[in-house]
Amino acid sequence: MHKVSYAIFALPMLLLASMAQAQTAGTITFTANKTSATGSLTPVLTWSTTPVASSCTASGAWSGTKFASGTETLPAITANKSYTLTCAWGNGTVIVNWAKPAKNTDGTTLTDLAGYKVVYGTSSTSLTQSKSVTDPNATAATIAALQKGTWYFAVRAVNSKQVESGNSNVAQKTITGASAAKTVAITITPGTTPPPTPPPVSGLKTIAKTVYDVVTVNGQPAVGRDVGRIALGKACDSTYKIGVNHYRITRTDVTLSGTPRSTTLVARCAK
Repeated sequence: MHKVSYAIFALPMLLLASMAQAQTAGTITFTANKTSATGSLTPVLTWSTTPVASSCTASGAWSGTKFASGTETLPAITANKSYTLTCAWGNGTVIVNWAKPAKNTDGTTLTDLAGYKVVYGTSSTSLTQSKSVTDPNATAATIAALQKGTWYFAVRAVNSKQVESGNSNVAQKTITGASAAKTVAITITPGTTPPPTPPPVSGLKTIAKTVYDVVTVNGQPAVGRDVGRIALGKACDSTYKIGVNHYRITRTDVTLSGTPRSTTLVARCAK
């Protein structure tokens, strides 16, 4: 019985790496909490990609590298803004084809072919990745999830003792990427001009630092939420009162920490 010498083990002939198929652009879902407001708005942007993008980049009224999905709260805006998200899909697929070897390199018949190993990489001299094919009759293999760029491929024959031949000739294919972009526009309508600052009333002063906006409850004005701070001892307007001791204050005396829902602001006041 003829015993194959490993030094002269058969080499398959790589025909070509064909069908370099780039990943087509996926879908971006990109939304804002609101796309219009009066006066000001704190945008909250939410996005996702299908399939998961390789990378995403923000432009327009925001910037930077973003994850393939996420939520981000941005600074409040008082004018129209547009936010763009551009994502890329860089993976692709290559089908590697080869001719089945029939003889060893010394001309003897190949009798114990067990399969193949496709080796590949981004350099023709460094084929560091591989895929095994256990069917000795196979003449093609699909290599998936390849990043954008030029890839190099070679094939080795494998015998029943799992001894591999040397590399075949090297073929190459280029994977091209794909990208898509989506924009969210937010429209801000100017708010009404605040009424003139009411004249302070002598003797009525702030006795607490917390400032509140004003809301309507059952048709009546009521103390709203905490929107800022005011120094103690600031003049209050006794002609506008809510509850027991909350009075209108001068807006320019307030350091805001949030966006008021009313032009009138109140704080606790007393003589």
